[in-house]
Amino acid sequence: MGSIETHVGETQAREIYASAIHFDGLNICNWSREIFQSWHNGGITGVSCTCGLWEGLRGSLANFVQWKTWFEQHSDLIVQAQSVADIRGAKKDGKTAVLLSWQNPAGIEDQLTYLRVFQDLGVRKMQLTYNTQNYSGAGYTELHDSGLTGFGREVVDEMARLCIVVDLSHVGPKTSEDAINYSPTDKPPCFSHILPGGLKDHPRNKSDHLIRLIGSKGGFVGLSQFGPHMKRGNDSTVDDYVDALDYVISLIGEDLVGIGSDASEGHGRPSEFMAWCNKDKGYARQLTPWGSQKVVKPLGLLKDRAELACAMARKGWSEAKMRKVLGENWLNYLERIFGQ
Repeated sequence: MGSIETHVGETQAREIYASAIHFDGLNICNWSREIFQSWHNGGITGVSCTCGLWEGLRGSLANFVQWKTWFEQHSDLIVQAQSVADIRGAKKDGKTAVLLSWQNPAGIEDQLTYLRVFQDLGVRKMQLTYNTQNYSGAGYTELHDSGLTGFGREVVDEMARLCIVVDLSHVGPKTSEDAINYSPTDKPPCFSHILPGGLKDHPRNKSDHLIRLIGSKGGFVGLSQFGPHMKRGNDSTVDDYVDALDYVISLIGEDLVGIGSDASEGHGRPSEFMAWCNKDKGYARQLTPWGSQKVVKPLGLLKDRAELACAMARKGWSEAKMRKVLGENWLNYLERIFGQ
């Protein structure tokens, strides 16, 4: 006879969370010691942190200088992650591992060779486009989704060679499908912070077709908590978030799904930063209303992230499933891409 899974109560859920690896596939917070302390208080093992969006080469390098300074100044709380071993090491040391990532390869401008420079600095994940057209393809708000360009194919090839994760979260549907099908079989891309279009039809959400396609290639799906794009909008709760996880798991299984919260703690709406994020190239046409309109993020504050484990327990999740989705799945995927 097989073993019987026992119900996980709240106390046990918190104990599981405390001992588990919790990796968050996307934060774009107002970086400060307060945020780093919140990660620590929230038991967050590792975070993919946006350190590039609309910036060109010079601005991207300046961002890295700042992060290198923070790693020195706040070494009691954070450490730069260059590998999965670094993330596991951070858990043992009681620190949060920071995986530096871009939401747009604007920093390489039109130079493929710059990818090597930024990989040396520690970029381990890059989104192929942000919201609009770039040299590689089209973002989801672009007037016409051109698909993956010839240059984009070269970017995907070089990122695979350098073991950099290709992220397709904000990428348009045609460009996304092209990139999934073009990527090398041993370096599948991910959606690091998306929601399923099957629960709410929105251009920013990914269709069941694309989710199934990326899953069929061994790619990864991290779920965002962007209230307006969830089934119940800004009325969504952490329990609704777990329902969304279960929906995606029903499409591709529980081994390829994780958390990509898109936490933006410390940034107001409206704010100059959010306005910059939501305009083309940071200054041109307004792409979305989310630079100023209300956005509820139902996972709550970073320091309260253990509540997610409690919500998983309320939905009847087993300990094994909780541990996988909280972080082990992300680390298994990253290990395949990084080659370590």
